[in-house]
Amino acid sequence: MVNYQLLSEQTKGLSLLIAEDYAPLRNELEEVMSDFFDKVIATSNGAEALTHYYDYYQIHKKGFDLVISDIQMPSMDGINLTKSIRKLDKNQQIIILSAHTDREYLLELINLGVSQFIVKPIDYDELLLMLSKIISHKNNSDSDNNRIIIDLGNGFMWDKTNLLLTKDNENVELTRHELYLLQLLVNSKRVISNEDIIEDFYNNNINISDNSIRNLVFKLRKKLPDDTISSIYGMGYKLMINV
Repeated sequence: MVNYQLLSEQTKGLSLLIAEDYAPLRNELEEVMSDFFDKVIATSNGAEALTHYYDYYQIHKKGFDLVISDIQMPSMDGINLTKSIRKLDKNQQIIILSAHTDREYLLELINLGVSQFIVKPIDYDELLLMLSKIISHKNNSDSDNNRIIIDLGNGFMWDKTNLLLTKDNENVELTRHELYLLQLLVNSKRVISNEDIIEDFYNNNINISDNSIRNLVFKLRKKLPDDTISSIYGMGYKLMINV
């Protein structure tokens, strides 16, 4: 089951390069992925994709965060595109789109370090689940040395870097609003008033009322250890841990 809210948080600020020669599928992929990635470039063949990859690499000194490529394309196929990309970045994350008739090419791609394959016609739930796992692994690898983990007690941990709440190393699912509230409480290190919450949510394009805030705090409390969020009479709420 795909956690779309978590996936949106994971892909925020990331880039995607698509290489697919069949226009309806290319357009569909671009539309779906634009809901998650900040930057999506969709190309019709491997040669065009490689040009964009080189340009991006020159500007950012690194490759795209993810590449999705078909195998059989004009000008340059997915295998040669993968080989060329690997010369620049041997760790580039690549998802290959394959038809059942492409089986003869898969072993070569596996030998090139590609292990993510989606069979056409695309099951988007399967693709997004694979995407979530890849990005989660990438984020963890990129941030292992800089991660800030906060112990909330009773086995609860808040990964401040990746915005993840866990209980005994299992993810605790938060709604979008719960995530914003917990993030605000952790970052504030002080009592936050309803006005603070309303302003913070407004900055994230969310309108929230005083009654909604009370309900939201109640629901978030149920997902945290007892007494983690304290109500300060006449003032607001405070996270009762050392951050």
